[in-house]
Amino acid sequence: MTPLNHPIQPRPLAAETVELAWSLPEWALIATVVGGVALLLVLVMAAKMHAFIALLIVSIAVGAVSGLRFVDIPGVLQEGMGATLGDIAIIVALGAMLGRMMEESGAARVLSEYLLKRFGERRSPLAVGVTALIFGIPVFFDVGFIIMLPLIYAVAKRSGRSLISIALPAAGGLAIMHAVLPPHPGPVAAAGLLGASLGWVTIMGLICGLPAWYLGAYLFGSRLGDRVFVPVPAGLSAEAERQAKGEDGDEEARAPGLGLTLAIITLPVLLILLNTFSSVFLPESGLRDALMFIGDPITALIIATLLSFWLLGLRGGFSLERVEKAATAALGPVALVLLVTGAGGVFGEVLERTGAGEALADVLGETSLPVIVLAFIIATALRVALGSKTVAIVTTAPIVAPLIAQAGMGQPEIALVVIAIAAGGTVLSHVNDSGFWLMNRYLDIDIKTTLKSWTMMETLMGGIAFLIAAAISAGLAFTT
Repeated sequence: MTPLNHPIQPRPLAAETVELAWSLPEWALIATVVGGVALLLVLVMAAKMHAFIALLIVSIAVGAVSGLRFVDIPGVLQEGMGATLGDIAIIVALGAMLGRMMEESGAARVLSEYLLKRFGERRSPLAVGVTALIFGIPVFFDVGFIIMLPLIYAVAKRSGRSLISIALPAAGGLAIMHAVLPPHPGPVAAAGLLGASLGWVTIMGLICGLPAWYLGAYLFGSRLGDRVFVPVPAGLSAEAERQAKGEDGDEEARAPGLGLTLAIITLPVLLILLNTFSSVFLPESGLRDALMFIGDPITALIIATLLSFWLLGLRGGFSLERVEKAATAALGPVALVLLVTGAGGVFGEVLERTGAGEALADVLGETSLPVIVLAFIIATALRVALGSKTVAIVTTAPIVAPLIAQAGMGQPEIALVVIAIAAGGTVLSHVNDSGFWLMNRYLDIDIKTTLKSWTMMETLMGGIAFLIAAAISAGLAFTT
């Protein structure tokens, strides 16, 4: 972890320097990058190619045109993949295992039932949304949404309210946590590529993300639900009905207590913050070193994951074999995310080795727009074109990394750029995004209503998060 105001350092090149076969002028390098992004859009949108393969092809093409010798290109690809996954693979995999244990142990239902009792049915959208915010810390959006569906259906039926008024605060809570908070792959990857402290990313993610959820998901969803009534789909499965009513006796016997549920979910976040503040406020000592070790994201997630295996799994009645199977099953969905993220790092390595990244940074820097604004604009364009939030984030980060290096930003400012990229990757979700179709399918609504609800919610949340990040960044710049 880097200290509070330590500027980002360029990622070191490999031991063997790669020589270019030829040097292109700056304008040609920029044209090559623009052409590479255009090729990526064509491959993903028109050719329906998987983003992992498309990013590799674009990286090879940009590298070859920019002067990388063909014999050196495989080594550059390996460097980019290794450097990126070295930062995030362990964190994302451990986060997935932790989320899986929360899912299988019944922790989500324990938390949601408590919050519903505390808030009451009149404020049920707020209760379900807060549940999603907390549960969304370790759990991926798609998984969390499916897990919470029985609760969403049950609350909508019991309260007689529009399904939209319950579903949007829940989906928004999961989506914003997935966008701005470690250990999710987007913010972790962007932090690694930009040299940001995950502790500062967590702090800024919460500062920007929570108001964005409250205004863009909870208030908007509640008011839209008052105007547009959507009933619970008639095809709700018997299994979902049982789960929604809490009739699964075996699961109830294994369910952890509320205090334990909250402790396991929040422990890694608190430890990561402990690392950040120890590095800033404590003098060099054995105590500071110990606290920084415990609060390192990898150590923090190892501790939380092992505790979940024991406290949620073994003490909850799981066999060792079931705990192992749950951990293994958690890694399946993560594999594709990691590969796409690593391929984004490959693209960044190619931009660095060819000098294209610096050339692009020089031109973008002359626009006089702040780095945080450029980051948001680029991420938004890629989000609209590609659909995938994670792909938009990991493609934007290496493009703006040279700008950050030139500006000599401190850790809080770099973290705010990460949030701006995540915000740009959130807005304007439409028909090329899997989240759009999850809402469309499980709420049983038409395309127009999905655009009015899900797309508008995502746009409001992303826009509000960006505005808060930009305001804080401007304030930091003014005071320094």
